[in-house]
Amino acid sequence: MEFQKLKNSFRHLIVIFLILIFLCVLILWKFHFSSFSQEEAVTTFQETNYQQQIDEYYNYCLSTPYVSEDTEASIQDFLERYQSDDFAVYFEDIYNHYTILKNEDKVYYGASLIKLLDATYLIRKALAFEVDLDTTVIVYEERFQKDYSTGMDSHQVGEAISLRDLIYYTIAYSDNTAHEMLFDYIGALPLREYATSLGVSLSINEVEHFGNLTATMTHQILEEVYEILVMDNEYSELLRTAMNNTYFNSLNYGDIEILHKYGSYDPYFHDIGIYDDDSYPYFISIMSLIGEQASPNKITEIHQEIRTIYEANIEDKNEYCLEARDEYANSL
Repeated sequence: MEFQKLKNSFRHLIVIFLILIFLCVLILWKFHFSSFSQEEAVTTFQETNYQQQIDEYYNYCLSTPYVSEDTEASIQDFLERYQSDDFAVYFEDIYNHYTILKNEDKVYYGASLIKLLDATYLIRKALAFEVDLDTTVIVYEERFQKDYSTGMDSHQVGEAISLRDLIYYTIAYSDNTAHEMLFDYIGALPLREYATSLGVSLSINEVEHFGNLTATMTHQILEEVYEILVMDNEYSELLRTAMNNTYFNSLNYGDIEILHKYGSYDPYFHDIGIYDDDSYPYFISIMSLIGEQASPNKITEIHQEIRTIYEANIEDKNEYCLEARDEYANSL
């Protein structure tokens, strides 16, 4: 009996000993695995942080203004080749902060370009809650009737037309009757004072409703338009929709679409607009005095030349930033 008890106790000790050994192995294995996981986590974090720093540096480089030496040479070549041509250009790459200028301060009869100011003036008033573009209406009177009024041709004298519709007609169709109605509503002096606040000197009065402009002035008008576009509200949508048209749009070509406004009064023909791109938007104004027949094709040609310079600079910038990124990565 005593022997049996000792035998059972011994068995119990063996079992306990084996359990202890198993627990020790388990603890050691967990410690090793935990240590390995921590090291792996640290390594992964360091690699992620390293890549994040490189990506942030690259994106920062892309967000800073850049103009390559090749771009500067291409601009000079463009200006020399077109030196004797009678047109004006004001181009600006908004984010890269470089311009292409030719005869930018030469005075031209602006024709329908002033209609952009009709729109932005009233939109500013709406933003200040001084007018409602939907509930404020103008009665269509016979004295407002003008030729080249595609939008207003669908209305009858005596109808009440909202400011919103008149703005759309004025920009999308360059509607002369709509312009007359808006000009009468705004008044020459308020429109002139508003233009002056933008740095634009308008030669308009109660008789002359169009006036003269320079490419520099049209550029300042486009800056005002762009400020409204980036607000991303109902008014920017109205303006964007109205300007996104093919009506005498000489800046569009291929799949390139420009939000534009043209002005024409033979021999003057102008087209100004905004390339509304999230990454690299630009302003472009081209004013000409070579006749309504020749000007549209010439403006398209000039825009294509400028666009080639613009696209090459973006490629140069990307290559520059990739090289800068690699140098930065090697320095970490």
